Amino acid sequence: MKLKTLSAVVAGSLMLGLAAHAEQVVKVGTLSDYAPFEFKDATGKLQGMEIELNDVMCKQMKVKCEYVTMDFDALIPALKAKKIDAVLAQMSITDERKKVVDFTNLFTLAPVQYVAKKGSGITENPATLKGKIVGVQSGTNHESYLKTRLPKDKSGIELKIYQSLDQAWLDLEAGRVNAVLADTTVSYDWINKTGKKDGFNYAGKAINDVAMFGEGTGIAVRKGDALKDKYNAAIKQILSDGTFAKANKKVFPFSIAPASK
Repeated sequence: MKLKTLSAVVAGSLMLGLAAHAEQVVKVGTLSDYAPFEFKDATGKLQGMEIELNDVMCKQMKVKCEYVTMDFDALIPALKAKKIDAVLAQMSITDERKKVVDFTNLFTLAPVQYVAKKGSGITENPATLKGKIVGVQSGTNHESYLKTRLPKDKSGIELKIYQSLDQAWLDLEAGRVNAVLADTTVSYDWINKTGKKDGFNYAGKAINDVAMFGEGTGIAVRKGDALKDKYNAAIKQILSDGTFAKANKKVFPFSIAPASK
């Protein structure tokens, strides 16, 4: 064998070896306006409880995670189109969504509540919302709940849909909607940073409807993707070693960890 040929074979083998050990890149679809879970700071850097935890899990899985931000209702279509590999966006695990994607085990608990002006008389009872306008984020199970369980022709509740929950909060402050339906967790962040000083707070109890809201949130991946098993192992690890609890304590005075089984 000629020397040049031998060198080429050696070089090719080295390249193949490096490629075999190349770090897997996982594109994670997420949000940029869902504090305290996902948001951009003043410098434009993506921050939040879920981002912090996912960074830890990516190291455990020995993969390189790249974040892709988009609107909530674009996440599952992007996953199915292979533009992203996972969805990390406080996505509730529901039977409807399980028809098109696979979910990891429970990642967080996410109760659902209305937020309204104190003294408005609004509670979880639909009768208190008759003739009122309720804001929700597009593509969420909150939107599905109102359309399915409380359509306007039966409930008298008018639905207003927003691409961003931030827009819904602004309209609530301005009086353009009477209430916003959202996860108790993300509402807690807005109430304590902005809403409480203007008289806004939770209205009524959390809504108990597992069929619509699921048992909690998970990380979505494509059907049959082995990434699900890697994430499940990583979720188990951060729940058991205190990583989840530490991140939780930074933003909530209550635990949103799923119950251990």
